Amino acid sequence: MEANSRPLLRIFEPTVCYQIPLFQRPYVWKREDNWQPLWEDFERLLDVMLAGEKLRPHFLGAVVLEQLRNDTGSVQGRQVIDGQQRFTTLQLLLIAARDLCRSRGSERFAGRFESMVSNSDTMVDDPSEVPKLLPTNADRLAFALVHGAGSPDALLKQASKKGVDFSYDQGIVGAYLYFYGQFEEWLRPEAVEAEESLEKQLDALWAVVRNGLQLVVIDLGEDDESQVIFETLNARGTQLLPADLIKNFLFRRAQSEGGDIDTLYEEHWAEFDGEFWREEVKQGRENRPRIDIFIRHFLTLAMRRDIRVGHIFNEYKNYVQHTADWGSCFVEPANSASEHMALLKTYAEHFRQFSSPTAGSRLSRFLARLVVIDTSTVYPLLLLCSQRLRPQQQTEFEAILTVLESYLFRRMICGLTTKNYNRLFLDLIRHLEREKQITAQVVGAFLLSSEGESVRFPKDGELSNALLDYPLYQWWPQYRVRAVLEALERALAHAKSEAVSLPTGLTIEHILPVKWQEYWPLPAEVQNDPQIKVEFSQRRDRIKHTLGNLTLVTSSLNPALSNSAWAAKKPELLKWSKLNLSRDLHDHEEWSEQEILARGAALAMSAIQIWPYPDVDQ
Repeated sequence: MEANSRPLLRIFEPTVCYQIPLFQRPYVWKREDNWQPLWEDFERLLDVMLAGEKLRPHFLGAVVLEQLRNDTGSVQGRQVIDGQQRFTTLQLLLIAARDLCRSRGSERFAGRFESMVSNSDTMVDDPSEVPKLLPTNADRLAFALVHGAGSPDALLKQASKKGVDFSYDQGIVGAYLYFYGQFEEWLRPEAVEAEESLEKQLDALWAVVRNGLQLVVIDLGEDDESQVIFETLNARGTQLLPADLIKNFLFRRAQSEGGDIDTLYEEHWAEFDGEFWREEVKQGRENRPRIDIFIRHFLTLAMRRDIRVGHIFNEYKNYVQHTADWGSCFVEPANSASEHMALLKTYAEHFRQFSSPTAGSRLSRFLARLVVIDTSTVYPLLLLCSQRLRPQQQTEFEAILTVLESYLFRRMICGLTTKNYNRLFLDLIRHLEREKQITAQVVGAFLLSSEGESVRFPKDGELSNALLDYPLYQWWPQYRVRAVLEALERALAHAKSEAVSLPTGLTIEHILPVKWQEYWPLPAEVQNDPQIKVEFSQRRDRIKHTLGNLTLVTSSLNPALSNSAWAAKKPELLKWSKLNLSRDLHDHEEWSEQEILARGAALAMSAIQIWPYPDVDQ
């Protein structure tokens, strides 16, 4: 391994093709975090040069390069093991400088920059070797357009024609447009008309690029293990996603196994480099790229143990290198890198359906309600059930969803903890493996056999008492209360709840107002006893937040009407709530504690049907 400081001219002027391995991540640098700081450093050097001051080299960091084997007479090839984001950005800056010089009519300077981004046609056998940088597959089309367009206007037209999506704040096209725009702003207005001034500025630009910017180039020797070096360089930072390290690991393994890298990428990994999988999403308490969340759930399933977020890559390496130790009767064994890629893709297809399930489906309803529970520990089990049962055994899959939803919602309503769910669902996966079958009966029987406050399955009586007595509105965030009320409305509307579409923007309304004191007097029999009056008021303040006193309305009531007496509030409430949840309010000439308890009991019976206690004897 050799490390040397090199100016950009020494790095980019020779006839060379720098290749970004296709198994590295796509270009992800952004305007605010990356381009802008680089431009500010660059502009400072330009100002120093124009002021006639001594130009001191500015170091941009390090890149790690690996020599590729080449046939005699062919273009020299180097593989960029680390630093590809920086390397790519510098090439985009140089292309922007080339195009700017050409737009100002300076072919002399344009030619100089051209020599740093393009190899001569006479020196290459393949047109793909003309650009001095060959990005990873996901970025090749965008980079080719930038390299060949010649101007921002031409680039935008070609990008539109080729269907290349881009952002002005990130990505290959965005970076080029940013640097081109910065160069245009940097050129002083008088330079456009004054040839001498323009020449001076372009000369300063060339001088900074030629001598002012330097990289530390680390050239690997034949005995250096590039994969180990790549992982070590990225072990302490957060520059790479665990999925990027996994991608690099798998494709290098496939390369050593003699696999067709390009074919494997297109068949098994190209989709993972797309925006969907790299988008940061919240699941449970985590906010991470979707692909990392997926791989963590897959590993939890495959290894049957809890995987910590910071250990995803190392755990995956362990899984691949010792697959036989994690044998499972449900997760197919994989013996090669290509088989591991195919396995990931298979489960990824199911995980993707969790992000966009069919509207109105049982899965869609389950996942929406799972968000309310605020736990992601059930996802490895969901992956297993979905992969093994769908689509052939869709009915069984949906029956399992019902058992799981009943368990989770009953425990939530009864105020029981979620802290041991990770261990519980891992134990359930192991139990299914021992039973060698995945059915709602087996899942239900396991959950019913779980003992202890942290895992038990609440019975009907406990669920009913909680709904009757607990001040849910006071104890829960509103989205949980709304979820329970919407589930009740859906069930009351039609026996086939999947077919029911609820109005959007529903809000929670207290039938007996929160501020009841002015228009909802206490019964006459308690008015004269101060102690009884206090106790009754306290009981009313609790019962007003219970299920029996809550409904949904399509538009929030005016606060004055909301707190009005029942005779004034009832017609207004019915006007804004055409839902079945409020249908029985027509029959009540008054609304008191007795009506709240009676309605609460009726709704509790509906909740027992929505979230049934498993009948494992069927």
